[in-house]
Amino acid sequence: MGSQKQNRVLSTIIYLVALAGIHFRFVDRSFTPDLTIIWLFTGGVSLILGSRLLTPHFTPPADAVTNSMFVSIAMLTFMGAESTSQPEKLLAIATLGTFILVLISGLLILLIKAPNGLETRPWLLTWERSVRGAGNPIVVFTAVIIVAVIAVHLESPQETAAILISWTVIVALRPVDAALDLFRWWNEQRNTGPKELLGVVAAYQSPGIVLIRQTDAVPHARGTLMLIGDSQGPTRLGVAVNYVGRDEGHLLRTLSLDLPSDLKSIVGESIAIDGAARLLAVDDEMKEKAGKAIAKIDRLCGIVDHGTTLDRLEFEVIDESELSEGRLVEVKIGKDDVLYQVIDGVTHEEMVQQKNKYGYARARARKIGRWNKDKKKFEAVSWLPNINSPVFLRDESDFAVAAGAIGHFPKTDYSVSINPHEAVTHNTAILGILGIGKSFLAIEMVERMIAEGIKVICLDLTDQYAKELGPFVDSAYQAALETAMQPPPGRGQASTTIEDGGSIKDFHKRAGTQIDNFLSDNNPYPICILNPANFQVWKQASWKDKEGEADMVQLTPTEITAIISHHALRKCQELGMTDKARVCLVYEEAHSLVPEWNSVAADGDKRATAASARAILQGRKFGLGCLLITQRTANVTKTILNQCNTIFAMRTFDTTSEGFLSNYIGEDYASILPSLQPRHAVFFGKASSCDDPVLIRLNDRDKFESAFRAAHPPANLPAFTAKATVTGNDETNTNDEDDETGPRIRQP
Repeated sequence: MGSQKQNRVLSTIIYLVALAGIHFRFVDRSFTPDLTIIWLFTGGVSLILGSRLLTPHFTPPADAVTNSMFVSIAMLTFMGAESTSQPEKLLAIATLGTFILVLISGLLILLIKAPNGLETRPWLLTWERSVRGAGNPIVVFTAVIIVAVIAVHLESPQETAAILISWTVIVALRPVDAALDLFRWWNEQRNTGPKELLGVVAAYQSPGIVLIRQTDAVPHARGTLMLIGDSQGPTRLGVAVNYVGRDEGHLLRTLSLDLPSDLKSIVGESIAIDGAARLLAVDDEMKEKAGKAIAKIDRLCGIVDHGTTLDRLEFEVIDESELSEGRLVEVKIGKDDVLYQVIDGVTHEEMVQQKNKYGYARARARKIGRWNKDKKKFEAVSWLPNINSPVFLRDESDFAVAAGAIGHFPKTDYSVSINPHEAVTHNTAILGILGIGKSFLAIEMVERMIAEGIKVICLDLTDQYAKELGPFVDSAYQAALETAMQPPPGRGQASTTIEDGGSIKDFHKRAGTQIDNFLSDNNPYPICILNPANFQVWKQASWKDKEGEADMVQLTPTEITAIISHHALRKCQELGMTDKARVCLVYEEAHSLVPEWNSVAADGDKRATAASARAILQGRKFGLGCLLITQRTANVTKTILNQCNTIFAMRTFDTTSEGFLSNYIGEDYASILPSLQPRHAVFFGKASSCDDPVLIRLNDRDKFESAFRAAHPPANLPAFTAKATVTGNDETNTNDEDDETGPRIRQP
């Protein structure tokens, strides 16, 4: 049997045929259009059509006006008939007046009532409710039948009894409706075999959770689909979640979702039994037709739990087989599929029913946003999901390294890119313990800078960069550059002025000359790599004694770094202001090159670190910035660290690093740093394509080289030969001096 609407149509036809038969048998066999047939045409037929088809549930004011109009016409017919007695006319007049009042009231309500459910005036709502009640088809056409019986059929007991019994059966008893509903229920019972009937509803955990008490002990897998009948509303689609306890049978916790229209057309109008659930067999093709929510049921991993906020998702884990730190999950917010990143998990316990409890894992995730395919980035979504909404795990797929991607979300193809210019001008820090991929990330960053035309001065104590950046480095040029910067052997001469003693002044001039040469437009080399520990530079540490001698102290790598940083800033200042990055100072092993004041090896390092920090602070508007790499966050000067607007936080254990980084990336991400896997980092800052901190899987070196160098092939550098001239530069003022004697390397 079909739906309730089909049943109403069928019952209407049966009632109309029955009324016509009663009129033919007991009233008038000729169906002559006179007063004797008004009860059938105006009363009975309109009663059945109105109460069964047109307004089966409620009567709006417009229908009340229409019904009152039909009654008024019928009353005028009675009043105009010659056979109608005076008392009968008075009854018709009273009925006419009543329904004319209903008609006028309905019209006034339609004129003055606020549209779209905005009406709030109590007196008007009360008036409208009264009009709807008086204009109901049963009330209106019952009045017509009563007047017709009194005015026309009262003298015939047979006709009166037939009409009144018909009215009583149709209005009060409704036997046809009851029989059809019973048959429909029986048909559903017959078609719902014991294998399809899953169980009955034990409880509702609003919103969206239903507990099903199974009729058997057969376990059903997560994601099993079912139809849940509800006497208070439409049939719902159920998705099995998990078992949460026992109470006279299995209690299956089920997500209750709207039944998609496409799926409704597939399963037909045969719905579940009220208060019960039956299994729904849907193949893969049906899932695809039924919409994304059904097609991805196999990836259901949890449901939204209490405690969810605008930027953080708390969800109950129902399938942890593929969940891990950093994985992306998806949940619906309005019409958008919004992605979150899993960052933590805890266990939880909750009451199910009566004294039953069950424990479960609860995951915490940070909002990433809505993916914009065109812009290849995430966009903010400024709201939160509904509680008990389904949470789906994003598909696991192989990530193909893109030229612009610094990494990707673990086990997805969502990439995260970086802007090299903003990474330099607003400074970048790579922080983490030894052996987790810091240097490879820094080398990748350097290669990206070179591709953007940014010159790189790399201060490297590890001698690793020259090897990994082979296509961009000319070893002969690097050797000649370092030789030209190296002061003559010896400690230099003592001076009556301490600042002028030793070889530091000569080194200043040489360093300034070579940095000017490197940063000039006609220098083809994109990178110079210097090891500050290789320079033998001395400074005078005491006043000259009577013999003309003074104590000499060798400059530390920190002091060499300060001199190079100073000249890089000076040259950029001479070139003028710019919005683009010009030069990046790479501080590899930064805790040794720019140490914190309480970690210095000598007092001179404090002044040197301050000088380097001053260069970074002043350099941004001239296109100078730094890339800082360290495994000891606590031992690096915070003056520079605080200027690093882009952070790569990798695995770290010390509380100082965690406390410092929590100000940048938040406590949630800072708390997971000790457990990060190698080649993973929490990435955040101005240079990132994401607005919020994200946990990413960094590129593998070999895959990055294949992808990036295909899009940005290294330039063919001219070979530096021994024929290159080394000359003085008399035009460059490198240390506020008028004379310039430092050697300069020039390419012929």
